[in-house]
Amino acid sequence: MCMPPSLCWPLSNAVHSKTGGIILFVLKFLASLNDDMDLWFSMSARRWMYNLEEIRRKEIHGDVVSHMTERMKSLSKNMQMGLKFAACLGPNFSTMVLEKIQKDIVFKGSILNSCVDLGFLQKESSDQYVWAHDQIQQAAYDLIPLAKRESFHLLVGTRLFISTSPSELENMLFFIVDNMNRGSKLIDDQDQLYEISQLNLEAGEKALSSSAFHSAAKYLMTGLSLLRPESWELKYNLTIRLYDAASEALFVTGDFSRLSVLIEEPLINARSFEDKLNILNNLVRALAASAKFEEGMTKCFSILCQLGEEIPNESTPEIYAEEVSHVKQLLEGKSQQDLLFLPMMSETRKLAAMQFMNHALTMTFIAKPLLNPIIVLRMVKMSIEHGI
Repeated sequence: MCMPPSLCWPLSNAVHSKTGGIILFVLKFLASLNDDMDLWFSMSARRWMYNLEEIRRKEIHGDVVSHMTERMKSLSKNMQMGLKFAACLGPNFSTMVLEKIQKDIVFKGSILNSCVDLGFLQKESSDQYVWAHDQIQQAAYDLIPLAKRESFHLLVGTRLFISTSPSELENMLFFIVDNMNRGSKLIDDQDQLYEISQLNLEAGEKALSSSAFHSAAKYLMTGLSLLRPESWELKYNLTIRLYDAASEALFVTGDFSRLSVLIEEPLINARSFEDKLNILNNLVRALAASAKFEEGMTKCFSILCQLGEEIPNESTPEIYAEEVSHVKQLLEGKSQQDLLFLPMMSETRKLAAMQFMNHALTMTFIAKPLLNPIIVLRMVKMSIEHGI
């Protein structure tokens, strides 16, 4: 404003107290003061003038976010609706996503450009926009009345889902799921809830593959919360896949207390022992990671017994000699080349047994080192007989 500190200091203090010093809000607040003629340029004095008492009396509704929301309410209905929809899409979005939501409301093109001009959005590319500040997004979100937010999210998620083709679903998945989850409490139809559970499963598996483990756990646990007890009969594949993936996500995030509760239901309701293996695998890994080696070894040996590989609880010279003898017999007449060209192991139960013996190997190394050679020899024996 090209004013000496003695003249602008009272104004700067008042503006800072109203805006929290966030530059974007400072600019918007100064513009609103100019619009209200509380800040103006005096041609006679050849400098900016201001009405300090009026500025101090300005009502800023709680914080800068509320103030921005009030300013947004003066915009056109179409622009407000566009800001509401965009606020539900996260920190960045594309015009394609907005087009799928809009239906009979037009707010792209010039209105998006107006939002850029007003400083609400920044244009990253020809069709990609990002919020100028997370508090701007929050201010736009606050345009949606609190009592209507769940239904608004459900509207956004439903419109996106209906207008998205199967080939586009992967790119739109998180937009759809995030919004549907926030409105799922308003849905009573169980078939629709199963559909949202399926979308949460897909989102969770996608997040797991991207190493976004906390997000994956959130999606998968939400998917499970939408199921009913009868889902084990009516939607078995969906249910067991959700439990499998959720147990993986909870293990990776270190949420062992929730994992121990989660596994109870699938261990009771899974239709086969094979369907329990992935969940049991995550349980054993969690016990090992929690240094519960005795419990982990007991569980491991029990599972291996059901897989046809009985491991003794203790090692004796006789047991060791017997295991060595078995391996020597299998190696007899085999060259190094023969061992290098052993086939790949393909039998599901044997692959699972190798996996659990590997877990047992880690735990016995610390808790029961004398059992270590027994397990190693058993793994060698299995590799020779069934492949590597």
